[in-house]
Amino acid sequence: MKLTGTERLPIQDLLQQKALTIVPLETYASALSEVPHSHDAYMIMYVQETKGGDNLIDFQRYPLQAGRVFLLRPGQAHQRRSRQEKGVLVSFSESFLQTTGMSAHDAFVIFSSVYQHPYLDLPDKLKIIFEELVNLMAKELQEPQPGMDILSRYLYILLQYLLRECQAQIEKLTPARYSERLFRLSSLVEAHYHEHKSVSFYASALDITPKHLNSLCRQYLHTSVADMQHERLIVESKRLLLFSSLSVKEIAYQLGFEDASYFVRFFKRITGQTPTQLRSGGSESTVHAAENPVS
Repeated sequence: MKLTGTERLPIQDLLQQKALTIVPLETYASALSEVPHSHDAYMIMYVQETKGGDNLIDFQRYPLQAGRVFLLRPGQAHQRRSRQEKGVLVSFSESFLQTTGMSAHDAFVIFSSVYQHPYLDLPDKLKIIFEELVNLMAKELQEPQPGMDILSRYLYILLQYLLRECQAQIEKLTPARYSERLFRLSSLVEAHYHEHKSVSFYASALDITPKHLNSLCRQYLHTSVADMQHERLIVESKRLLLFSSLSVKEIAYQLGFEDASYFVRFFKRITGQTPTQLRSGGSESTVHAAENPVS
């Protein structure tokens, strides 16, 4: 367990100073596993068997189902409620990801939640391929001197299979001519949400009219540009309220609100609670928030 100051979540050290780790889900134990935390690495959680556990990721609940792969990036809020799952955790650092040659865009497609859930349900054929690749990686890690180039290539191949499945799922929801713009929009919102930019800012960056951009968001993401910003602000607000000692006023200013009272009204309008009420509920609030997600 690591702490990086009052403004961050407690961090679960998945790597133990390694570039890549693979551990069985059923034997993995950490003081932070079943309490809210964030990670110091990318994490791929593959569930083979379960008796009804779930993941809370950024304050929303997702059931642990057999054949489901969860894709978490560093910094996301996470809490696993275990029910005797079997599976595997593949974790790797940002620097090791870069050695694979995977482009930043492709990594964003895999680990972005722009389509509302951070997981893939693997078809049977891909389950077999996934398990074979992870087994090869695990065997290489058992060598006295694991070949990092070999592991890098294995990880690249694994991610390429996941990328192809992501793209197949996206094509079912969004025509190819629009999906690139929507991913770019998600990336822009992530970079600028605390600046409270207008829809015109994002439309200009994407060379599209504000009306058309909002139309695409509503049709394919079932939201608006403003609501995307609001959802991101709420997630960050909850992280800071529950896992930092910053005052509500300090959090408001950190998130770009010039008036703390406006931040309180904004937060209550969307969540139904004041920031103080959520904070007083402690970590249990993550469960309540997940059962009533922002939409």
